[in-house]
Amino acid sequence: METSPSEGVLLRNIPFLHIFNGSFEHKLIGCIISVLFNYIFTGMVGIFSKLIPTYRDLKPAHKVFWCLAGARASFGINAVILCLITLVDTELWDDVVLGKTLSCQLFFTYIVGFFCFECSMLFISDIIFKQRSYALLFHHLISFAGYFIGLFWDHGYLLGTVTVSLEMSTPFSCLCWVLLKMKMSESVLWTANQCILVHLFHTRENITLILLFLVAKNWTNVYQNMNGVLTIMVIVGAIIMVTGLNPYWTHKKTQQLFSRQDWNFKTDETPIPIVSKSTNQCNGFPDKYTNTSKGVIQSGTNGIQTGTNGIDNGTESTRFSKKEN
Repeated sequence: METSPSEGVLLRNIPFLHIFNGSFEHKLIGCIISVLFNYIFTGMVGIFSKLIPTYRDLKPAHKVFWCLAGARASFGINAVILCLITLVDTELWDDVVLGKTLSCQLFFTYIVGFFCFECSMLFISDIIFKQRSYALLFHHLISFAGYFIGLFWDHGYLLGTVTVSLEMSTPFSCLCWVLLKMKMSESVLWTANQCILVHLFHTRENITLILLFLVAKNWTNVYQNMNGVLTIMVIVGAIIMVTGLNPYWTHKKTQQLFSRQDWNFKTDETPIPIVSKSTNQCNGFPDKYTNTSKGVIQSGTNGIQTGTNGIDNGTESTRFSKKEN
């Protein structure tokens, strides 16, 4: 006979959470509350952001992205804190697949609710603003499916908790975008935030390797007791993160440290190079912009000189015709 899971650190220290008993109904209610909380929080971000002049000047699509950035940053902070609290419970480490507590079950309802909210918001905003966030939507749908299976099939809590710690980079990514919109890309704050972000993507690579190590070390338990679809999602997802996504994002964030561009809406904005009058050089942008701008400057200078020569030639022709007359 299966025994009920222990409360865990989270429920033991927060009295009003004792109402959660881990039943199907309580899990479903917890997911719904999480979805509503994220919608309300996003709306509050939009309301208070109206006090910021930069936000008021943004296009509607950018305003929605700004509000979503606030919700994502909140989720990233909450997820990492709750992850660290949840990982204290020894019950999870005793059994990598079947180990569980009421605290981690409640934590998963928050995660499932957030990804449900995120997918719905992406879908709605893509329709309204005629955008195509296919990659991001697919990524979040996979995350939603994985945590949904873990929560309602009631296993894989340790692996899921370790995975959600990858959200540690999300608040810094959101702050990066907001500071870019506020024209603060040259500030010390933006540079420091970007350096931390690059470092966190290196850390994400190590955490993903730890996840694969846990699966390999406990493979017999994983193979026998974990849902087959969830097993494939964890292994394939981790391999893709290690070999592709983490290195790619690390490269892009390192590149952004020097180029300082908004890649989320790159079709809406064209980088404007800063030209030094004394050296005739462009600063603050990659070589492709620097070389292009130099060519434009040189072409413009040649054009002015050509025009001047044309005027001079025209003047000489006029003088010559007068002499003949």
